[in-house]
Amino acid sequence: MTTTPARPNRDRPTWICYLQNGFFSWFIYALGATQALLRDEQGTTRSIAALHGTFLALGSLLGSLLAGRAILRWGRGLVMRIGGIGAIIGILVYTTPHGAFPVTLAGAFIAAMSGSFFISALNAFVMDHQGAAGPSSLLEASAFAAFLCILAPLAVGVMTGTVLGWRAGIWVAVVALVIIEVLRGRNLSVYRTDASELVHELRDKMPKEVYWSLGLFMCFVATEFSMMFWSADLLRERCGFSAGAAASSLGAITGGMLLGRLVGARLAERMSADRLLRAAVVLSLFAFALAWVFTWWPAVLLGLALGGIGLSVQGPLGIARVMQVSNGLTDRASALALVAASVAVATAPIALGVVADHIGVHLAFLMLPMLLGIALIILLVKPVAAQERSELHPA
Repeated sequence: MTTTPARPNRDRPTWICYLQNGFFSWFIYALGATQALLRDEQGTTRSIAALHGTFLALGSLLGSLLAGRAILRWGRGLVMRIGGIGAIIGILVYTTPHGAFPVTLAGAFIAAMSGSFFISALNAFVMDHQGAAGPSSLLEASAFAAFLCILAPLAVGVMTGTVLGWRAGIWVAVVALVIIEVLRGRNLSVYRTDASELVHELRDKMPKEVYWSLGLFMCFVATEFSMMFWSADLLRERCGFSAGAAASSLGAITGGMLLGRLVGARLAERMSADRLLRAAVVLSLFAFALAWVFTWWPAVLLGLALGGIGLSVQGPLGIARVMQVSNGLTDRASALALVAASVAVATAPIALGVVADHIGVHLAFLMLPMLLGIALIILLVKPVAAQERSELHPA
């Protein structure tokens, strides 16, 4: 335990970061909810429509690769602004009325690339700006985003039945991102927009500890997205759920993630990130056992909900850990973490799906405790001392 709580300073720049991250997440989750509607409009098959997800991953990977150098060249503030404007353009392209398939693909790619661009900058800013409260602040940002992610599909569903149509549910994110840029104002100095302050990041060598933390973060991201992609199939195979009931039941995971981030943000004020991560991994392993062993649907759903709680802190604290051990190379570390996340998202769910085609979803799900086991080993073998939290100071 820390002697005094490291509480986030929820000042104007921090809230702007929370809002920008949150409403971009709104777009991502709303996009998922529009795939069936868009497929009906365009007359495409499921496999062809799924290319929107592929282009999201590719755009995110490219944006993450470009972000580090861009921040060091132009500074965080300008990168957040350019990324925000790019995301607005990408969302508008995706929601072009009667847009052809290549147009919506391009929109998804542009929005994802721009989103990764600014998220890399805002994660680095929040960690430096909040000092010891950085991990807790990133959890707060994730909790706010999780809340909006629950509302976004609902907004798409509600607007589908109106004269405005489903696109209006996504345009909420456009309006919000425009307002955020207005609120940010012309003065970007608070975000350390002067790239000369970051010149040491070009010169200094990345510590080896960063790569251990990147591996840990990839395990967390791979577990989260594999669980989100394939839990519905597990419910259908093990509990006999219909397709609709299985899809709706994924709310157990997202609800657990929201609750976990709200509680986790408070725990992170008093506990080191590593201690909280170890507890979260153990909880996730217990939750997996519950969901995997039983066929009684209440037990399986309880396992998924507890899994959501465990997963909730792993991503935000995982990326915080990457930046904590970077020896002040926060911007490069943040960009590297997003590259690692993009690779994990693009590969892990597909790998589980390929294995499931041969041995079934139930046995393929054993990939998740394997990933969590690797994560726990890294946490135990390569721990980060709690006092390293104090090395980060507000900007």
